[in-house]
Amino acid sequence: MTPEIEQAIAEIKQAFPEHPVDVQAESNGGAYIIVNNVLIGEQYIPSTSWVGFVITFQYPHADVYPHFIDGGLRRVDGGLIKGDGLSGPNPWRDRPAIQVSRRSKRLNPAIDTAATKLTKVISWLRSR
Repeated sequence: MTPEIEQAIAEIKQAFPEHPVDVQAESNGGAYIIVNNVLIGEQYIPSTSWVGFVITFQYPHADVYPHFIDGGLRRVDGGLIKGDGLSGPNPWRDRPAIQVSRRSKRLNPAIDTAATKLTKVISWLRSR
């Protein structure tokens, strides 16, 4: 992994200290990340999920996109988790997953870190 990837992983662990973070090196110098037991909202069953994503070797000059959540999630009201940036279930890392597409349109590597992006994605999911 590149030093920038290692720094990003350290920042994620610092931002989410109560959540186990699984890391697997990616063949080009990036990393596959899964943050476990994330509260994504009481409007979902279950209300927690893992959140997975890839930090590519181009980081910090590439967006951390897309993110994935547990493909077994459902809405409390019985509705499917689809539309407006959500699709699936799709397989991701041998898991059924829902893809969360929240692309950063004006990427600024100084402030748009992997940890910041993850926080924004979780906040967006909670607001839905």
